[in-house]
Amino acid sequence: MTAAGFTLVVSALVVMLAFIAGIQAVCTVSGDPRNVLVLAKGANDEVFSQIDSRTASEIENARGILRDRQGQPLVSRELFMVVHRFMEAENAFKFLQIRGVQPAAYEVHDQVVVVEGRLPRANQSEILIGRGIQGEHRLNIGDSVEIGRKPWKVSGVFEANRSALESEVWCDLSELASQFRREGFFSTVVVRTASPEAADELATRLMASRLTPCTAQPEQSYYAKQAENTEFMKTGAVVIAWFMGVGAIFGVMNTMFAAIGQRRKDIAVLRILGFRAHEIVISFLLEALLIAAVGGFLGISMGYAANGLTTSTSISAREVQLAFKVDGDSVMIAATATMLMGLFGGLLPALSVVRIQPLEALR
Repeated sequence: MTAAGFTLVVSALVVMLAFIAGIQAVCTVSGDPRNVLVLAKGANDEVFSQIDSRTASEIENARGILRDRQGQPLVSRELFMVVHRFMEAENAFKFLQIRGVQPAAYEVHDQVVVVEGRLPRANQSEILIGRGIQGEHRLNIGDSVEIGRKPWKVSGVFEANRSALESEVWCDLSELASQFRREGFFSTVVVRTASPEAADELATRLMASRLTPCTAQPEQSYYAKQAENTEFMKTGAVVIAWFMGVGAIFGVMNTMFAAIGQRRKDIAVLRILGFRAHEIVISFLLEALLIAAVGGFLGISMGYAANGLTTSTSISAREVQLAFKVDGDSVMIAATATMLMGLFGGLLPALSVVRIQPLEALR
């Protein structure tokens, strides 16, 4: 029973840490270090950003932007929106993240690869859905989705290296803007540079320019900031597990006190035979740690069963699909917590052995 308590506590800790690691993994692979993501001045998220056409044009004319084969700057003007979609099967609303893009977006975001169907055609009410959206919203090619004032048809499915983009729907920029009366405004302007160093330099230059009032940063930095709260979440998970572990600690204490009570005569005999008190204390402490280790091993094994499971969660103002990830850090934290709980739970009972008087115990 005592080992079972450890098993439940440790498995819960591993699952919580795997969830946090999954969020961090999504944010780590999101964005290209060569891209600069530009938001409106003062904005920290695409949802709250609004860039006008004049500012977008000034950004496009900045030095350091790569050009395509036709000599056009590799710049993607994008409109990012979050709408509700009613799921009849679940009788509930779910968030649907939509990104209106131009053809240049598929060169700027070259990690986006169409794996089923084809790209949406402009002004044809067609959408391209990420792999995460396909699973979360149960959509397939040819299905119809209500967005704005009309239905849109799914033309294809894309993957993007398991990044946050896979939790989005992409469509024609001008058509989306007209649906929500956002003509002439954009949420984001993403530009491609030659290298990560060039991206840092361009972001700094755009921030300092009076002609481009904006918030510019390398695309990877933007997504990394979205995951900053995960460190706080990791600390919170350990604290929650610790409070849960208090019960396991008292369970070990109860088990060890009972074991010592049943072995008082055996302990007395060992003392008479010449075994020192600290040697007996260590033996009982090791027994407590062994109980904890067995429970911890089973708990980590149970928690590992969650590895790879997918779910959706909110990061800042967006929702992303993620897979639980049981990594080495999660296992190490869980193992350390297990042994600490075993140590604290077994220390007091083990020390009580010192107070046993051999002659008194043998009566």
